[in-house]
Amino acid sequence: MQDLHSSPVGQLVPVSGHDPRFNESYEAHAFVPCDLPDTLAMSDTTWHIITEAMTELGRLDTAAAVIPSPDLVARIATRREAIGTSALEGTYADLADLFAAEVLPEEDREGEIPPNVKEVMNYTRASDAAFTWLREGRPLGFSMLSELQAEIIRGTSTDVAGSGAIREIQVFIGVRHRRIGAARFVPPPPGDSLVAACERWIDWINSPTISASIQLIPRIALAHYQFETLHPFIDGNGRLGRLVAVLQMLQDGVIHAPVISLSPWLKHNAEEYRDHLLRISCTGNWDPWVAFIAEAIKNEAISGRKRILALLHFRDEITRLVQENLPQGRLAFEIAQSLIEHPILSVADSTRRHGRTNQANRNAINALVELGVLEHYGPISYARLYLNRRVLSIIGD
Repeated sequence: MQDLHSSPVGQLVPVSGHDPRFNESYEAHAFVPCDLPDTLAMSDTTWHIITEAMTELGRLDTAAAVIPSPDLVARIATRREAIGTSALEGTYADLADLFAAEVLPEEDREGEIPPNVKEVMNYTRASDAAFTWLREGRPLGFSMLSELQAEIIRGTSTDVAGSGAIREIQVFIGVRHRRIGAARFVPPPPGDSLVAACERWIDWINSPTISASIQLIPRIALAHYQFETLHPFIDGNGRLGRLVAVLQMLQDGVIHAPVISLSPWLKHNAEEYRDHLLRISCTGNWDPWVAFIAEAIKNEAISGRKRILALLHFRDEITRLVQENLPQGRLAFEIAQSLIEHPILSVADSTRRHGRTNQANRNAINALVELGVLEHYGPISYARLYLNRRVLSIIGD
């Protein structure tokens, strides 16, 4: 925190209170960021990375349009994002466990799904809702974000009074088991000033003037920094802030479906990610941060496009295999075609999606097991499920 005393993009303010963990009073300094700028100058190197990122976003969007249902790619990207964004916050889950949990009937989920997977599922529900709301014309505002935050932390240890609203308590970053004086960063204190700063942040994001003067990727980078620095909610800020980045791309029309996930790349560069955020507050130099976010978007767009092409190739290959070996198996063919969207399934789940009788779906699945297209899902609690391991490998790559 010492490096923030001379920050050109914010100021330190004193905060004090009682820390119940150690049953003692504390005194510290919180960082209050200035409002975001109306214009932004960047280096030629950063502009070059931005141009590459926008090109790759366009190629990703074009590749996604080739698939008959863009929701298919969106579902995959969202699940990848759910795993990555939760891991950045210390909640780890396996992609297969997430897909498996979503197949289970609602009444079976409480006893069979572990808490870490439930928390990741919270994110998928929140992001799915956000994409639907945006498509329906609901504005990106704090009303939407408050509802999303409440869903993200639902049923977790931080789901307390005040969830779904701008926080009314002081929070600290990096001090879970240490005294507040050792905090890596102390966000602004709660109160009217924080609420007003959040409102100005939303106005900045939605401003046509800002959109005309600052290119999309720098806007995403600046908006993400400001949101994480304001830290408006008790918990879920990181996950929500990364979701906002995708919402900005959709709102700007550079992608037509949520087919990109940034968190997997950010997770692999987590230390640099956090260092960049702190460094802006210390130096006010936006250029390295914008370049970093542009690099994340470029790499994930390239990765996403390759993944789409690999999944399309897999679908063609697997459906040919089924047609050749099960020429009368129309239902088996339909199940095989849907594996790139639903790589884990149950008989009941297949019956809901494909129709026919329960027994017909069971017979089709058994035929696919014999053909080697499906196999039983490993964990005992999920013994009723089947999966295609290759699809999961492509998605998780």
